[in-house]
Amino acid sequence: MQYETEEQQVEALKAWWNENGKAVIMGIALGVLLVIAWTWWKSSQEKKAVAASDNFSETMEALQAGDYEKVSALSKSAKEDHDGSLYAAYTSLGAARAAVEQGNLEQAATELQWVVDNAELEDVSVIARVRLARVKGALGDAAGGLDVLPSKYSEGFTALIEEARGDLLSSSGDAAAAKTAYQAALDSSGAPDPGALQMKLNELASLSGNS
Repeated sequence: MQYETEEQQVEALKAWWNENGKAVIMGIALGVLLVIAWTWWKSSQEKKAVAASDNFSETMEALQAGDYEKVSALSKSAKEDHDGSLYAAYTSLGAARAAVEQGNLEQAATELQWVVDNAELEDVSVIARVRLARVKGALGDAAGGLDVLPSKYSEGFTALIEEARGDLLSSSGDAAAAKTAYQAALDSSGAPDPGALQMKLNELASLSGNS
């Protein structure tokens, strides 16, 4: 629309503002609120991440110092306050190690099960499963340990998982299946100690030869 005078433009603007002004103001206000909310949320998340990181650092220091009571307390607070963070999973892994060092395998199993149930990163969950499987084996539950071992994992975990599987099978008396697992671990590219795996295979072969 063409306006003949500046006054007509001003009147048209006033009319538009009367019709749409509230909506514009609401839109601006909403935009500002969204920016404020995003800034607050981001700041809150950053603070939570820092707090979770500090909690984990304290856990590692306490673990190194042998302060197992503090490790347990920090693990509990991590679960309550930072349950969605990766640091909470790491803290529980540290607490599980502390429990093992104390000989409290039941507590170690509880810590590791929490990681299995809550870790968002698959690699962390896999590590927790392997450690939980070994703890169950130490508790005399080889079958439970085998059940908890991951069925899907990246190639880099093959040696770790198959050696654990071999140990559990060997302890349960299934030498043939244990040999298969040990061989799979030995054949994988990530075997950390091929010599130890070969010794386990040789020992099983010796036992079967003497039977």
